[in-house]
Amino acid sequence: MKPIFEPIWSWPTMILLIIALFALVLTTYPGRVRYFSRPIRRTLIGLRLLIVLLLAFMMLRPAIELTDKTVRQSWLYILADSSRSMQTQDGPASTTRRNELLKTLETAQPAFKEMDKNIKIRRFDFAQDLSPVETFSDEAEGQQTAIGYALEMLSGELQQEQLVGILLLSDGAERSLPPHDVDIRSQASYFGDAGIPIYTLGFGSSTLQDTTLDLVMENLVIDPLVFEKKTTPITVKVRSLGASGKDVTVRLLVEDRAGKKIGEAGLMLPAAPYNNSRVATQIHPTQNNELDTVELFWTPEVPGEYKIAVEAVPLDGEIKQTNNRLETIVTVQKGGVQVAYFDALRPEQKFIRSMNDPKIQLDYIPMGSGFSGGRKPTSPDLNDVSKYDVFIIGDVPADLLGPTLLRKIAAQVDQGSGLLMTGGYHSFGPGGYTNTPLDNFIPVEMRSSEKQTGNGIAKDLHHFEDLKMIPTSLGLQRYVMQLDSSADRNRQLWNELSPLKGANKLRKKYETVEVLAQSAGNGAVPLLFASDVGGARVMAFAGDTTFQWFLSGHRKEHERFWRQMILWLAHKENDSDQSVWTRVEPRNVAPGSQVPILFGARGPEGKPLSDVKFTVQVAGPSGKTSQVEVVGTGETSRTTFSQTTKPGDYWVTVHAEQNGVSLGFDATTRFIVDPRDLELDNPAADYSLLETIASLSGGIAVPPEELGSFLNRMNKDKSWNNDLTRYRRISLWDNWYFLLLFVLLLSLEWFLRKKKGLV
Repeated sequence: MKPIFEPIWSWPTMILLIIALFALVLTTYPGRVRYFSRPIRRTLIGLRLLIVLLLAFMMLRPAIELTDKTVRQSWLYILADSSRSMQTQDGPASTTRRNELLKTLETAQPAFKEMDKNIKIRRFDFAQDLSPVETFSDEAEGQQTAIGYALEMLSGELQQEQLVGILLLSDGAERSLPPHDVDIRSQASYFGDAGIPIYTLGFGSSTLQDTTLDLVMENLVIDPLVFEKKTTPITVKVRSLGASGKDVTVRLLVEDRAGKKIGEAGLMLPAAPYNNSRVATQIHPTQNNELDTVELFWTPEVPGEYKIAVEAVPLDGEIKQTNNRLETIVTVQKGGVQVAYFDALRPEQKFIRSMNDPKIQLDYIPMGSGFSGGRKPTSPDLNDVSKYDVFIIGDVPADLLGPTLLRKIAAQVDQGSGLLMTGGYHSFGPGGYTNTPLDNFIPVEMRSSEKQTGNGIAKDLHHFEDLKMIPTSLGLQRYVMQLDSSADRNRQLWNELSPLKGANKLRKKYETVEVLAQSAGNGAVPLLFASDVGGARVMAFAGDTTFQWFLSGHRKEHERFWRQMILWLAHKENDSDQSVWTRVEPRNVAPGSQVPILFGARGPEGKPLSDVKFTVQVAGPSGKTSQVEVVGTGETSRTTFSQTTKPGDYWVTVHAEQNGVSLGFDATTRFIVDPRDLELDNPAADYSLLETIASLSGGIAVPPEELGSFLNRMNKDKSWNNDLTRYRRISLWDNWYFLLLFVLLLSLEWFLRKKKGLV
């Protein structure tokens, strides 16, 4: 306990002020009370001096400071890695990393005993969880190495105990899955900010040995939705460890679903070659840890949902074979719409090609830059156009396509393929399509005199102002112009779209041609024409800047408009498959992942339904079925499935009802939780991560053989001794009783002066 003063001014000023106050009282006040008796006189002068003394006391602001020192127990935490990678036998005499860890702690035992006099020790094993232990054993069975998660669990101890440091003993290779994949660096920084250093000790080899024989499959790439009898490329990477000079066979396996029900997996059999497909090949590694890219080609024959696998045939002596195969789920659809799209390299084509619809296979054929540069037009090399269901021709002059290709396209349209021509400086009449084989199909008027040559632009054939496109009254009734199933919402969406930047001036050729869209306002400009010609459907679109919709935040509406035009041209607008649908993207996930499941329902005309009750169930590899909560009731609903700890096939079943009535067959799909061995697929140690943890936390990376000397230095260095000292201050002037005393003295003096006639 000690007194302290905090005067309101400097000490010299305060001393002079106090002396002046006392002098003022002693020189002026006695003369005013000299007529009273000595007791009264002394009382009044004494009260006045006491009041001045209290005032001076208050200006000095005195207090008493009480000090309370508390000795806090200091702790050192030891975190020992108990994951399966610590079983790797890459230590001296093929000892495991865990045994090397135990040997290091045993060697430093004298230093730990000496330290125990000042610093207590608490021990933890960690893998995917953190577990306190009394002593460390040689067991290392953890399925994940979650260093960040272990540090996060320890952070709750910081407010309870005096933690002077953490010893982290591990191979440093973070191998964790959600929810244990906590960011290590942020956790290390947190401990550094709290003044708690982490000292790391690394075990194991950071390089793979040449003697290891292992084939590892990585990065399987295949389109999750393909079409029957269409060749599909498959790409995979093969890492060859210790296989230098050996022949490695890589082959495709396809599930045999004959006689299998939903929820039952079929046998994986080598894929049969079809139509010259390449379903197997060989690679020849020349060095250790070589990474080869392998490309296979598969042509599915029958629609359905299949599990496929790409496998490296195990080599003699290869002990670990679980990583020789990668599997995924592929949906094979019947048919699909094949589209040939001819256009110049302009912005519009880029955004049309970005349309994401698995039913539409769009082949873009760039046609150069028209007349510019005086280059001679060349026809594209298309020997067979019979596979295409729809042809789209953009800003391409007829001369560039050539008479042969024009005749082939016209022949296909005559047999029922769809045809769409879009706006551009070199389309319709300006592109010279009058009197070509396509003239009879294009539903707008064209004249030979409109044909442009050179780089000039016929301004009388084009609109150059902004044109806001809206459906006509007839268009509002047509499939192509439906951006939403609600009529009011459909009109609203069209009004929200950005205007087109100009358009061709077009007029319908016949009265039977329907105008589906026009510009808004007075003097409406017709923009979209549609007609049936024989068994074919044809359209003429005067615009070529619908990408403005995409750029202004209406990507969904842009894609829907183009998708519906293509499906209508191909007579596929009612081809909606079954009413209830579901899909999972991606089809392969790691154990512990959150899996998104999308689902919905369609009406008889293929339009999405929104007032539907869905039930979603997922059956895992063990056969256990879980019902999943449904979120959202719009055109596309979604939910998330998280019980994915066990590798294998998971089957999703979606049931839909509307007004208590089932909407047909349940939709089913499947996804795979990959059988990954996080700890042993690549057990190399990561010393750089351990050094980063130490650096961010203010610690150091300690070589295991120097642990004993490091602990002795820590024990001698008393900087960790952070006893808790509490200071408590009691103010002697800023309180109610001091104020009460001051008021009482003033009141008493005033009362006496009043009684004696001085007031």
